[in-house]
Amino acid sequence: MPRRVPSRHGGVEPGKGPGGRKKAEVAAPAARSAVLYSRVSSKDQEREGYSIPAQQALLQQYARDRGFRILEEFVDVETAKRAGRTSFGEMLAFLRKRKTCKVILVEKTDRLYRNLKDWVTLDAMELEIHLVKEGVVLSEGSRSTDKFMHGIRVLMAKNYIDNLSEEVKKGMRQKAEEGHWPNPAPLGYLNRREGGKSLIVPDAVRAPLVRQLFEQYDGGNKSIADLAEWSGRVGLTGKQGGSLTPSTVHWILRNPVYAGKFIWDGAIYESKDPTLVSWDLFERVQERLDGHPYTRASDHDMPFTGLVTCGRCGSAITVEVKKQGRYVYYRCAKACMKGEKYVSQARLVELFGEHLRRLHMPDAWMALAVHALRQSRQDIRADIEARVAAARARYDRAGRLIDKAYEDKLEGRVEDEFFFRKRSEWEADRAAALHELERMSSVDRADVDLGVAVLELGKQAYDRYIRLEPAQQRALLDLVFLNSKLTGGQLEVTWREPFSFLANLAEATPKENAPPGVPDGAHPEWWAILDLNQ
Repeated sequence: MPRRVPSRHGGVEPGKGPGGRKKAEVAAPAARSAVLYSRVSSKDQEREGYSIPAQQALLQQYARDRGFRILEEFVDVETAKRAGRTSFGEMLAFLRKRKTCKVILVEKTDRLYRNLKDWVTLDAMELEIHLVKEGVVLSEGSRSTDKFMHGIRVLMAKNYIDNLSEEVKKGMRQKAEEGHWPNPAPLGYLNRREGGKSLIVPDAVRAPLVRQLFEQYDGGNKSIADLAEWSGRVGLTGKQGGSLTPSTVHWILRNPVYAGKFIWDGAIYESKDPTLVSWDLFERVQERLDGHPYTRASDHDMPFTGLVTCGRCGSAITVEVKKQGRYVYYRCAKACMKGEKYVSQARLVELFGEHLRRLHMPDAWMALAVHALRQSRQDIRADIEARVAAARARYDRAGRLIDKAYEDKLEGRVEDEFFFRKRSEWEADRAAALHELERMSSVDRADVDLGVAVLELGKQAYDRYIRLEPAQQRALLDLVFLNSKLTGGQLEVTWREPFSFLANLAEATPKENAPPGVPDGAHPEWWAILDLNQ
């Protein structure tokens, strides 16, 4: 559980004796204030030796050695990767309130950040961050190379966390390949465990009503808004009991899982789960949906259809084709602002290109990024080895305990009931340790190659984009951007990770030709060539 630990490290107030009386001599400079932050990513880690007390002891000693006065200690024990850790949020609130405290002491990079949002948030607060095990102090006065290499470490730490969760994704992928829906049951179905597997089965109450949605829309005399209203009258509600919105009805009508297929992780799978409608009915519904004026775009190259939404009302951006396809324009489907001018496709190409330019990074800074990636790989390998050693120790210990208990049972020193109960516990612990060993063996240790590829793509993205055909431009945009909003002729984009990180990193990169203080004494003019072009 997350917890906040009041500090007991304040000691005697500077300038006073043990009794609180003023000293006659000149007072020593006041100690600088700091907060401590510790985190483990799961309770299993805490049991395996990645403990909070070990982190706290290290940080407390560091604070004593450097004369910091610890105001608060913040601790998190959890696994979620989204921002919102209880103690992390409390720490930010504390630092915003205590303007005089600007120092965070933390073990290393991956203890402080779980995602890129954490990094951006702390960077904006202009704090001094001490990464004790890495021997790095980051502040407004830090060299640009230190900040840059720290940013690369953040990227690698996030990628490492993502790899550790890959086992869950593999299980879902295997389930999809076996022909079963891998996510929580969609509306009209229920989750049920059968034969040790979680499957979806028709919901006796909602399934017939979902089927009627398809049938009524296929009839041709009801709109999606009409069906949303009809759902409220007949009692077809969402999983939380609320009324269905038109967008929810549209999602249901577009989802092929109801007709025997499903899309997961970008691939289409044949479903073995029960169907609610026939494939013929599903295809007829799709044809009618595609015939709507807001979605008809198949006769022309319109690469931004479905990628851009209206920044004012959230509606889709629809396409207008003029003079037999010679001119293509985009506008809000609801025309929410009267008098708003259309945006030409040529202008949208330019707007997206302006954002892609943000990913460009000078060659010398690219070389520095590669250097930081390679350093991070060493840290990751050390962490993997520590986890493997801890798991092996757990596995061996459980085996020894089982053997010893069996001998005691044969000698009559323990009762059968006690032996079987403890053996069950130890076997479970040994199975968990074995799973950890298997999981760590599957962690990709070639992340540096992937990181370099991402950096290279970001550097070349704009040059590639302007030379591509419209359909290929859309494929590149889908890779880099999650979604985009068009407001008053201005385009706002949401980057996919790690490109959001690269955009911020590139903007923070100084524009000089070579970074100051290139690591390892390498000469900046040939260092990049040696590293990147061997």
